Amino acid sequence: MTPMKRLTPAEEQVMLRLWGLQQATVQEIINFYPFPKPAYNTTSTIIRILEKKGFVKHKKKGKGFIYLPKVSKIEYRNYLADWMLDNYFDCSTQDAINYFNENKSLDELL
Repeated sequence: MTPMKRLTPAEEQVMLRLWGLQQATVQEIINFYPFPKPAYNTTSTIIRILEKKGFVKHKKKGKGFIYLPKVSKIEYRNYLADWMLDNYFDCSTQDAINYFNENKSLDELL
């Protein structure tokens, strides 16, 4: 797999739903959104982008496809946490802990 990349907000929303469903068609992903639901073509395009980025794979089902995550939510969370630590907390775990202690109880994060 190529090095992991950050997801755009729209890509992240699709992945959160796919992680929740574990596998799904484009329509099933759309159904998992609250109203207003995104357009089918938009969601399908995002899925294809996620596939190119190495986050999603597919298998054939009838005339369509079932999509499955290639990257787990935990893998992406770990990558994103490291990225935030490097880019926003100067690689200081203590600075990150201080930030959450000052702005939100660590108990609330668990």
